[in-house]
Amino acid sequence: MQLVGSVFTCEVPDDWREVRQPGCVIAAAPRAEAGFTANVVLRESCIQQRPDALASVSQATLRGVRGTEAGTTVFHVEALTHLGAEHRRLWMLTPVAPEAAQGHTLSLLTIQDLVVVQGFVAELTLTMLFAEWRLHHPYQAILDTLHPMPVAEHVTPPTTADVPPAVLDQWATARDGAPREDLSVVQPPPLVLSAAPFTLGGEAADAFVTSAQRRSFAPFTGQARQDLLATGLVAEDGLLTSAGFWYADHVLSGEGWTITVVGSTSRKFQFWVTDSSTLFVAPHPEQPEQRLLGYCHSNDLFRILLGWVHATPAWPMNVTMTLTRAELETKVERDVTPPGHHDPDTTEFLRQPWRYLSLTASDGEAHLNWIHTPMRGQALNWATPTPGAPLPIRQDPDQPFWLRLTATIAEGGHPR
Repeated sequence: MQLVGSVFTCEVPDDWREVRQPGCVIAAAPRAEAGFTANVVLRESCIQQRPDALASVSQATLRGVRGTEAGTTVFHVEALTHLGAEHRRLWMLTPVAPEAAQGHTLSLLTIQDLVVVQGFVAELTLTMLFAEWRLHHPYQAILDTLHPMPVAEHVTPPTTADVPPAVLDQWATARDGAPREDLSVVQPPPLVLSAAPFTLGGEAADAFVTSAQRRSFAPFTGQARQDLLATGLVAEDGLLTSAGFWYADHVLSGEGWTITVVGSTSRKFQFWVTDSSTLFVAPHPEQPEQRLLGYCHSNDLFRILLGWVHATPAWPMNVTMTLTRAELETKVERDVTPPGHHDPDTTEFLRQPWRYLSLTASDGEAHLNWIHTPMRGQALNWATPTPGAPLPIRQDPDQPFWLRLTATIAEGGHPR
């Protein structure tokens, strides 16, 4: 079925239903999943034609995300070319609590496709449950069909997009030969959960996890008992309450993972995944000595993880290098750039400060190691079995980090 706007059109499945509202055209899937119906929305406006028009619209959209839905995580931005026109594709996750989810928060995946043609801007937005999405999902193909109609069929949209000129990423603009907006306007959102997490001292959090891991449910004592008593997880006698056993059962029966930020003072995000819910223990964002003990629906886990590891979008790069362990440690700890000649992408990646993170399973095996930069994304690092061998570091523009991280966890450490 063709979804027809004022200037642009796209194709949606024949069994979708169309709804027209002032300023937009909507098409929705025939059936809801977990209380939410997948849909696309086409909005159009007039815009002053200028070289940075698309970059400006994209950056204005990114700036406005924080003021729309609390907890929305923007994690990927693409620059694509389709039918001779450049497009932007913005990916984000938003927490929602549909009635069918019985109070649980789920993640909605929103993918916005933006294009500017002949003084008109189109925004085609696909929204669906993230749990239903997969690579090359047929709904995603709807975005690839967006294009302008013949000029004779244009009807001037009633609205005009008034966006400020984009602040450009000068390095990416020079590399690509086209305006590239500065993506640092995207910041990790505050934590949004269906239930507020508990705040515990480090001793209490460690004692609770260790007790569950050892299946030892002796009474808690001392400060750990006081902290846990305040949360209702233990009773006056220091023994677990029914709520406490519910939390402890995640540690017992869930698939356990730990993300560690390596440094002089390592920080850890521990989580245990079950089919329905995930328990986590994380550093408190404002109180270094405290921990957050909370849970989320397992379908909302990746939104929280991507925010916690600061997986904000960056322009894709093709980075390939090998470093000695000493060079890697010196770069991470003291920001000393190792010697050598590299291609432009790798050189720019080396200019950034690095943080080193690792994803390990409950048995201690590392399934993913990566380097995080504030402006140039992430690069994977693989340890080699040979002592003293160079360590390969790779950022593949066709395999974004967020996809590798989510696939590793979803597939139990063995992504295809």
